[in-house]
Amino acid sequence: MTRQITLLIIFTLSFFNLTAQEKPMEWYVNASVNCYIPTAGSAKSVFPVLGYNKDTSPKLLIGGVGTSVSVIIPIGKGLHLKPYANLQKLTYWDDPIDIRDGAGAYMGNFQSWSSDYTVGLGTLIHYDLVNRLSLGAGLGLQAMVVSISRMPDTYGYGVPVESSFVVNRYYKRLVPMVPLEISYKLDRMSLNLRYDVGLLNKLKGNLGKSKSEKFGVLALEVGFKISR
Repeated sequence: MTRQITLLIIFTLSFFNLTAQEKPMEWYVNASVNCYIPTAGSAKSVFPVLGYNKDTSPKLLIGGVGTSVSVIIPIGKGLHLKPYANLQKLTYWDDPIDIRDGAGAYMGNFQSWSSDYTVGLGTLIHYDLVNRLSLGAGLGLQAMVVSISRMPDTYGYGVPVESSFVVNRYYKRLVPMVPLEISYKLDRMSLNLRYDVGLLNKLKGNLGKSKSEKFGVLALEVGFKISR
């Protein structure tokens, strides 16, 4: 996985350097909020970007956030490339867990929040619609750095858990993505609404053979132009 990511980074940087000699480029640093969208049939559910619930722990709910670097490269009349590299925290309500007391009696279920920390690389082709508005689509690759879940205080017949958090090791390291984006440019800023579609089952191994877990990520991004 490390070799694949390294090769993709080298290719992307080489492409930037080659194109920079021919076309003027606009560099942006971006901040975003996002929602992890499970597909139909998944037991996961959408976590709020920001919320408060007195019945959850923690009560203040902070969802997905991210940051990225992108560059706009004109390639023709009304067309431009937009390569990007991002870091994201994707947060969602995970599959419910049955909780039982020491005698084995059912006490209800516990739905923990989980967060995937990811690195993404990709490129979109944008078409200028009207004025400052453009529509783009492309191809990307999302790499899982780590995925963690909150655990209940007790699990399985009242036995205390050893840790409040657990690392999820049943997700694939790499998932190809299709980004779809609508963008509005200001003089020194940009506003982007993007939906990334995961192309493969996120689960790996025997679990991936018995269960499918696909997803999308809806992100609202504000970009700040750093080039002249």
